[in-house]
Amino acid sequence: MSGFEKGECCGTVFLDVQKAFDRVWIQGLIHKLIRYKTPPHLLQLLKSYVEERKFAVKIGNSISEAKIMRAGIPQGGKISRVLYSLYVNDIPKTHKTLLGMYADDTAILAKNKIHKYTAAALNQHLAKLDYWFLKWKIALNINKTEAVYFAKGRRKHKPIVKIENQMITWSQQGKYLGVILDEILTWKNHITTIQTKFRAASRKLFPLIARDSEMSRKYKLLVYTAILHPMITYRCPIWGAAAKSNIRKLEILENNIIRLICNAG
Repeated sequence: MSGFEKGECCGTVFLDVQKAFDRVWIQGLIHKLIRYKTPPHLLQLLKSYVEERKFAVKIGNSISEAKIMRAGIPQGGKISRVLYSLYVNDIPKTHKTLLGMYADDTAILAKNKIHKYTAAALNQHLAKLDYWFLKWKIALNINKTEAVYFAKGRRKHKPIVKIENQMITWSQQGKYLGVILDEILTWKNHITTIQTKFRAASRKLFPLIARDSEMSRKYKLLVYTAILHPMITYRCPIWGAAAKSNIRKLEILENNIIRLICNAG
């Protein structure tokens, strides 16, 4: 946002890691845990959690012979996100770019008033990532990896950015941690998505919060604050600078639900 306000062009690449948790190289993870000086007793516990895991395939009533898994950590496991974060903790960084990571959501950003310098910084970082991904057996989905140029004026001709010797597609918007960022940061598409999700959830909850529902107002408000309200407030410090006309759309949604719950109007 600071670069955008200063008139700098901010190029961002949103990397899509292919089956992130399923492809974690187990021996590579253990190597890193040792390198991080994990206490021996904890290391043995973690090794028992990730090593010698088996899988079998069932088709109808037939089950295949169990095989040992050579890669992957349990999807949805209590500590899987922590293990994945440790596995990618040494991902390369550069002083000309900003790296954003949360579990398998990864983005790199470069900003400069001169467009070619922005692209050069991104390509330099992507070249380092290219080698690192190969070394640690991490695969990218190039077709889903995309780049967005954030600037006050749209550019027709955008520079080439590459990874794995393939060009990354420039898009008009990207999604990071559930927030849709359009190239001129109007947040219009993000707010439209919130509206769609809010209305869909409201329809499902209508039997509970309708005027003729037997549920007390106290619990109707609890349903609202626990389920509906967070849909609107999620990451609002980021997109809260949207135009008042867009913010007003969300206010109308909330007002209608509150009137319904309070049996007003």
